[in-house]
Amino acid sequence: MQKHCTFFVLILILIVSSSCQSQAPAGIPTPSATPVPAGTEPPAPTVTPTPTILAPPPTITPSIPAGLYTMYGGPEGIWISQPDGTSLTKLTDLGIDRLDLHRVRSPNGDRMALIVQTEEGFDLVEVLIPGGETKTIAHLYSITDEELTAKPTSARAFTAYAIRDYDNLAWDPGGRYLAFVGAMDGPTSDLYLYDTETGRIRRLTDGEAQAVFPTWSWDGEYILLYGVSWRGPFGGAILGHDHLDEVVAVHVSSGLGTLLPVPKSVAFNFVGWQGARHYITYDSDETCYAKNLRSVDVVTGEATPIMEASFYSVIAYSDQYEAFLFASAGGCPASPGEGTFLLSEGQTTPVKLLDRKVYEVSWLPGTQAFYAYPEGFFSADGTKVYEPPVYEKSYQPAISENDYQAWEVIENRQGRVVVKAPGGDWQTILEGDVAALAWHVMAPETLTIVLKDGSLYTASAPAFNAQIMGHMEGVNQIWVPLP
Repeated sequence: MQKHCTFFVLILILIVSSSCQSQAPAGIPTPSATPVPAGTEPPAPTVTPTPTILAPPPTITPSIPAGLYTMYGGPEGIWISQPDGTSLTKLTDLGIDRLDLHRVRSPNGDRMALIVQTEEGFDLVEVLIPGGETKTIAHLYSITDEELTAKPTSARAFTAYAIRDYDNLAWDPGGRYLAFVGAMDGPTSDLYLYDTETGRIRRLTDGEAQAVFPTWSWDGEYILLYGVSWRGPFGGAILGHDHLDEVVAVHVSSGLGTLLPVPKSVAFNFVGWQGARHYITYDSDETCYAKNLRSVDVVTGEATPIMEASFYSVIAYSDQYEAFLFASAGGCPASPGEGTFLLSEGQTTPVKLLDRKVYEVSWLPGTQAFYAYPEGFFSADGTKVYEPPVYEKSYQPAISENDYQAWEVIENRQGRVVVKAPGGDWQTILEGDVAALAWHVMAPETLTIVLKDGSLYTASAPAFNAQIMGHMEGVNQIWVPLP
């Protein structure tokens, strides 16, 4: 995938469940005790690991407001700073290569969780913020690099891929409980729950499929996860699972699990939440891309159609406005034609915004707009458009709450940062290849810039003179608090 939008803004995407059945479905343990009513405290966990201190905490400036710091992550470590880029400090040497910085950070910003590969296998590690105190919560799986290299298609290797290669960490909305995936009690990965207040761990599933990608419902009552497998035959590189076996919802308080409808696809095809108890999914194939967009009731499992039209590749969704943006290709059944389309709240027929189809779409909550490469941004109602500075050569977009724009433009293999004030012209403010761009949460006319060489800059209106604030190694992600 090209790096058309590596700017990240926090969004907690939460997920789903369905009514509990009298018989637990495949992959889910049958509870041995009477179910606990929803909303009560979860039963006492069965595992109490002894934390292991990995390293002494680094010294950090204590003046950073709790939860209001900016975070920077990459394979060489994680840093935090004041929102204006001052007090830049390395939080931990532990890298964040495959993991999403937004999922590993707790909602209240007091800690993060990481899955770390060691010589012995994989560990779950907790890092406190802003002090950097670090401890091992659990040893998830034992396997060496030598074994993975020698037997890349073994059953043990597939378990390692399931733990290593997916976003397998999910915090509950309150930030107390962490859902994670590990294989501490069996040959395949299962779902576990970590209580940050007691330090205890509870196993929630047990099955043959590899449990991956847990996510929470908005109310914190359910955890949704997927059961996948590797069956082959395999050719070159193994890039992920080749079968989607189950979609499972676990009621956290009781531990009861329920099977939900599995989309016709190898991919998860999770789009987002529609209210507290419905999630959105679709079917996809290699012939006509994606279709049957629908909302699933997590209590009854009933699916309600949202749109009959097919769409190209992926679809972006704003849960705040309940709007969808997607591209469509002609020639498929139920295709609305070639172009880019918007489906607004309460509508079943999409409206064409452009005759051309876009190639990448996403909803950026901090920007409050849909990003659609290479066209730019669209507001949730489709009436407002932010065009890029150079068509098909502009990436890494960021828009402030008062409509200041920032982009990376790459021409002749050389990157540069360009900005535009409302009603003004584009101006180049810095040369260099960009890793991330973000606007200051408390001063929306100040831009944070991270270059691929690790340099951290800020630039403020009206002159936008770039000022270097420090240096970091290998940063490729940035997190800023929402306004």
